[in-house]
Amino acid sequence: MHAEISSIRKNNDNCNFQKPYVVQLNNVYSIAPPKALFTFVHPKKNLEESNDRDGCLKFNISQDCILHGFAGYFETVLYKDVRLSIVPESFSDGMFSWFPAFFPLIKPILLHKGEELQINFWRSSNNHKVWYEWCMTKPYQSIIHNIKGEMYFMSL
Repeated sequence: MHAEISSIRKNNDNCNFQKPYVVQLNNVYSIAPPKALFTFVHPKKNLEESNDRDGCLKFNISQDCILHGFAGYFETVLYKDVRLSIVPESFSDGMFSWFPAFFPLIKPILLHKGEELQINFWRSSNNHKVWYEWCMTKPYQSIIHNIKGEMYFMSL
């Protein structure tokens, strides 16, 4: 994915690395199993409550590797025990039309066995748009990608 994104023309300010991509992930090495980050409950009891979210996840690195970005998966409970998931460990049979999101890093990072990886994500919004921001904070600090949704957003 990183090579594909690098080959896209018009990459001013590394804008192509500051937006998520919805893709079928093939030929990937997963550093660790996915962890839950954001939860939404529908219907919202308090309509004044924001859908903005932020979170931090930590992963232990089990072998030397290069990190190019992060995969984002989706799981939902439709009703009682009726679930749909694209999380690898709980993948729903027949889910061939939903794909994970890939959140790239501008610069790939070399990670070493025994290090702790810490990532931060934000889901932000205003009256007109929703966007994600992300960065790595351990073992190295990356830039915050897509600040204020300047490179990518979804219109409301």
